Amino acid sequence: MKKRITLFLQTITCFAALACMPGMMFGQYTERDIRAYIEQYKEVAMTKMQEHRIPASITLAQGILESACGMSRLATEGNNHFGIKCHENWEGDTILVDDDELQECFRKYASAADSYNDHSLFLKTRKRYANLFELNILDYTAWAQTLKADGYATNPKYPELLTGLIERFQLARLDTIAMLGEGALHQPLAADNTSPGASAAEQSQTPVVPAQPVEKKVFTALGSEYPMGSSPFTYRKVFENNRTYFVIAKKGDTYETIAGDVQVSAASIRAFNDADSDMQPMENEIVYIEAKAKNNPAKIHIVVAGETLRYIAQRYGVQLQYIFKYNNLNEKSIIHPGDQILLRH
Repeated sequence: MKKRITLFLQTITCFAALACMPGMMFGQYTERDIRAYIEQYKEVAMTKMQEHRIPASITLAQGILESACGMSRLATEGNNHFGIKCHENWEGDTILVDDDELQECFRKYASAADSYNDHSLFLKTRKRYANLFELNILDYTAWAQTLKADGYATNPKYPELLTGLIERFQLARLDTIAMLGEGALHQPLAADNTSPGASAAEQSQTPVVPAQPVEKKVFTALGSEYPMGSSPFTYRKVFENNRTYFVIAKKGDTYETIAGDVQVSAASIRAFNDADSDMQPMENEIVYIEAKAKNNPAKIHIVVAGETLRYIAQRYGVQLQYIFKYNNLNEKSIIHPGDQILLRH
């Protein structure tokens, strides 16, 4: 018979079932179920951390609670792992589930990965959660408390439920691995040989994942994660990031071909994208077709391995010269994982 979760985690299960799991009155799952869920979704959580600056530990803990380890009706029938309701701007598929009220509308996804991606965008694009992105990305306790304060969940124990899972299953290690960059994403999470009462000396024996060499990142997008823009000067699909229009490079595109397609000079396109004369865009790379903004509301970016200042400028739609200015840097400056880069004064 499977070993049942400790009394503490049984309490977590009960609270989560009552407050956080649409379609499941009492989620009865085991410690083995939790570990299996972590193993299945840890890589997508770490990837989303790199892309959107949301701690993987927080994402996974929320997924466990909100979906009953992927076993709630909302998760099994709708691939919705975070209990996100439709809201008025949702245009995708839906599923009706009894929650606070009967037959409430929840978002339905084609895959669990889509749910993870939408969870990140949900937090990033709503003003009520903007203060999350001013927190230390490695301070999961502050993230848990702020999620509750911002109204993500009504359960008064929500922060304790999240941090209890993170600490019991040592999910914060995933945050550290994600900060090492893409080369570390496929490293196995060290086996949990400690107990909640293990000494600091015992826990210090946990293997440390070494940093891996990572190629310089190029900021790419598929477009679906950004609002559509509108330009009368091109037939290409136009999207918007930080109040700035961009297109997505296709295979074989150059800055010159894109310039012709959008009726802007090639020199201007290169200037908009802080691109040197010997650079050309990669497939799916964002290419701005107008000057980027001078700042970004996100305020701070935490550097991940492989990122450059130009990558950060492209990602946030901020002119590179202003990133230099805000951080007292220049084109020769070197940044390191964990550095904080200001995106506005």
